[in-house]
Amino acid sequence: MKRILSLTLCLMLLCGILPAVAEYDSHVSFTINAAHTNSEMDYTSDDMYKMISEKFNFDFEVYPVSKDAQKEKIITWVNGGTMPDSITMRDFDYQMYVTWAEQGLLAPLPDGWEEKYPDLYSMIQTSGIYDQMRVDGVTYGIPHATFARFSGMQGTVVTHLSIYFRKDWAEKLGITIGDIITLKDYEAYLKACIDNDMAGNGNTIGLTDDPGNLCNLFMLFSGVDYDAFRKVDGQYVWNFSDPGVLKAINLAREAYEMGVIDPDFYLNESSDATNKFTSGVAASMFMNCAISSYMGYKSTFEESTGLKGADCLGITTIADEDGTPLGIQTNNWWAVTMFNPDIAPETLDRLLSMMDWICSEEGQLDVLVGIEGKDWEMVDGVVTVLPEEDGSFKATIDKYNSYNVFRTQGILADDYSFINPANDQDVVAQVKQMYATRTVGSIIPMDMDYEFFSSDNKAAYSLKLDEESARLIVTKGIDVETEWQKFVSDNAGIWQPVVDDLNAAFVN
Repeated sequence: MKRILSLTLCLMLLCGILPAVAEYDSHVSFTINAAHTNSEMDYTSDDMYKMISEKFNFDFEVYPVSKDAQKEKIITWVNGGTMPDSITMRDFDYQMYVTWAEQGLLAPLPDGWEEKYPDLYSMIQTSGIYDQMRVDGVTYGIPHATFARFSGMQGTVVTHLSIYFRKDWAEKLGITIGDIITLKDYEAYLKACIDNDMAGNGNTIGLTDDPGNLCNLFMLFSGVDYDAFRKVDGQYVWNFSDPGVLKAINLAREAYEMGVIDPDFYLNESSDATNKFTSGVAASMFMNCAISSYMGYKSTFEESTGLKGADCLGITTIADEDGTPLGIQTNNWWAVTMFNPDIAPETLDRLLSMMDWICSEEGQLDVLVGIEGKDWEMVDGVVTVLPEEDGSFKATIDKYNSYNVFRTQGILADDYSFINPANDQDVVAQVKQMYATRTVGSIIPMDMDYEFFSSDNKAAYSLKLDEESARLIVTKGIDVETEWQKFVSDNAGIWQPVVDDLNAAFVN
């Protein structure tokens, strides 16, 4: 049975003016690092790579690096002059970007690029930060819009990090988990899973996470973005010094001492945590919940356990004790593509042309749904996804390794994933409900002035607050408040100059 995309969308695709891809007589080769690549995958042998590389007459070599090490690796590449021709930085640092641009470590986009690559330009405009990406009137980076055409997302955009839990375990334990869960009820669920050894291995883990995501979860109870600055009563403050942060750390410490958090969470990389959950030994994790991420976890879970993901996995949103969902505002973009300052003009043009095409309606279909005629076809103005030979449907990410490179070169897959007929519709429905639940709750706001502020002191600001928080959570025999206050005081020389700069810039 074929899956059908809505006629309304398809008519829009047909009626839109699709860019004509130029013929490229000269062949170019380039090196590239994308947001999702690793050394174990072959990215240049599948049919998607062949289709796009032939369309634009190029070949590329992927510089793989794990997502946990990507930021550090990219910093080394850029500062050392060894970066590939194109990088897409997932943990984008605006201050770092401005510094690199000013130091000539990035290639500027060519004059007139907005007119030559109109769909790319439109995508950047949709991200909401076109002006901020200009340094002295020149653009050096391409932010990738999260929601642009298809998601229907309106109002404040909130982070999609969510609690994953074992729906089948909860049902066996007689526990009902809906769209929200309070911390008290969440801890009760985790404890019940551990006490009843639901994994059946004598060592069921409750909440598995890495230090960063564990902090992201519990800091929702702080009321602030803990690794940022904000204006309070007309003056800027460092958010980590807010009393709400101490409250959040104590909540996490209590849960850790209760035994419902993975005792080794502070040693975990994000892949370690997801592996523990998808292999079936943990009751929960707090991780990315974009549709593609959820589908990936679900697929890995089914391969690892032999169980059906739809019967076993669920997501929920943490709420305060009054039942108000908690969230944090985020930007309408994620990851930024930048280019080697020594890149050949023809190579840069080829990359920008490819990205412009990926941002178009045509490119969105060919990259995110797959190859026309093989993965989908247009029938009477309707996009119809074609089944595999065995009658099943596979997500694009499971068919083509090169999708991991191309999907973050234009509009992010998050947007089209809401209406992509190739996607797992059960997952789509759950993620839609997650956003609907969270966007009407209590949302920690983002201070946009700070986000796009640049100064030497901000460039020098660097504190690993997730690691410090993890230390305060797991260390026995300490007075947490005393240790927290000491950390705040000891590091005043790092954060106070940033406060001073912000006050000088934005406080009259």
